Amino acid sequence: MGIQIQFTSLKDVRRPIKKNKTSLILNIIVFIFIAVNLGGLYAGNVFYKKAFEIDTKKSIDQFEANKQHFNLNRYNSLVKEEVAVTSTNNSYKLYGTYIKNPKPSKDTIILLHGLAGSRWSMLKYADMYLDKGFNLLIYDARNHGDSAGKNVTYGFYEKWDLDRWVNWLYTKNKGGVIGVHGESMGAATALLHSELNQSKKRVSFYICDSSYSDLKELFKLRLKEDYKLKSKLASNVLLFYADKVNKLRNQFNFEKASPINVIKEITTPVMLIHGSGDSFVPSKMSEDLHASNPSSTELYIAQNSNHVEAYLNHNEVYTERVYKFIDTILNSDKK
Repeated sequence: MGIQIQFTSLKDVRRPIKKNKTSLILNIIVFIFIAVNLGGLYAGNVFYKKAFEIDTKKSIDQFEANKQHFNLNRYNSLVKEEVAVTSTNNSYKLYGTYIKNPKPSKDTIILLHGLAGSRWSMLKYADMYLDKGFNLLIYDARNHGDSAGKNVTYGFYEKWDLDRWVNWLYTKNKGGVIGVHGESMGAATALLHSELNQSKKRVSFYICDSSYSDLKELFKLRLKEDYKLKSKLASNVLLFYADKVNKLRNQFNFEKASPINVIKEITTPVMLIHGSGDSFVPSKMSEDLHASNPSSTELYIAQNSNHVEAYLNHNEVYTERVYKFIDTILNSDKK
């Protein structure tokens, strides 16, 4: 009986070792990839909750907190109508107050408050527009005041909510002028709505006080100032994942809530107002918006004013500039 001896070369021994090593490396790479992305999504979700699911319905009485900034006696004497519309998406109920001018008029200004504000915080502008002959429509944005909602979307869905109010006014006051005045997030909402307005032109003009131009850039600034995150790489990575979380939850990216991306094509007149000392939204953001479309926008920088303080600090100049802007538009429409 013969004995067969089979010799194995070193080359044959190394082959399975190489395969095992390659497989191990690939598994490690996949594990690191998954771990990094899971960590990024976790951090992004934490930021998302702080930025989008904030407590805007604080236990303070917003009317009482803001009544020092408007003429309470005059307000109480005016005829008012409590009104509501339903949002286009989510079917949220949105509540507002329609305030009639003592002198019969079909012209109305819609006032849009900022983040964590309410309809009452916009009554500081009431005298300016009542004296000009306008009715007023103030309302609580989604997830603010009496209106329903689970989060804020920095103007993305709020612009559709505004459109519902514009349609409501258009039906109520046939042939009347509709203007929109917003501050901070309300200003950004107005600018984003101006794109929707391009076809129907139901809004004659927009006045936008202290708007941000780019939502991602605003978040970067707030991370640096509020959380001391000064690394550009770290903030970019965090916002990359926060943007992904927002896309999953709300079906839009930050760029879709950035007025700088829509203002170039806008033809409806826009007045941009900003305080030179704004420490929350830099005045450069309004300057950038104006530079993107100088033919349809007018820029007023109020000196020595912080965020949404221009009207309180420069009441007479502010009013004069707004009146001149409105008169120019209304006079040109009559020609």
